[in-house]
Amino acid sequence: MKVFTTFRVAAALALLFCAGHTLGGMLGQKSLGAASDAVFAAMKSTHFDFNGADCTWYGFWFGFGLTVSVFLLLVAAIALTLDRVGPEAWPQVRPLAWALIAAMSANGLVAWRYFFLGPTLLSVAIVTLLILGTVRKGQRQPTLPS
Repeated sequence: MKVFTTFRVAAALALLFCAGHTLGGMLGQKSLGAASDAVFAAMKSTHFDFNGADCTWYGFWFGFGLTVSVFLLLVAAIALTLDRVGPEAWPQVRPLAWALIAAMSANGLVAWRYFFLGPTLLSVAIVTLLILGTVRKGQRQPTLPS
């Protein structure tokens, strides 16, 4: 059994992405200067009613950020699961693999448009590995019992 497969490496990169996003971005917030600090303070102090809940823009930002972390954990879990799927079951899960590739590709486009090079490159690497793993699994034929 191979230790390093494309799906396992993709899962490891997704976990790395999740850790960096969560610990470095969401939980490890650092000052980016007085203007940035003022925006964060305003986001935290500006309350509004949204569907009956008392909300802040900071709460929305933080909540959506943690949602991305959860998505990245899901990417890792699905990649590890796809790695274990045998050739006989692959046709049933292939659509899930391509859906994961599409979702991670969309994540990469958002990172490229709104963020910086690090998350964009991680997304590209994860998508590339997922595509390679999906294509390789699709090329394997199930063995028929003799």
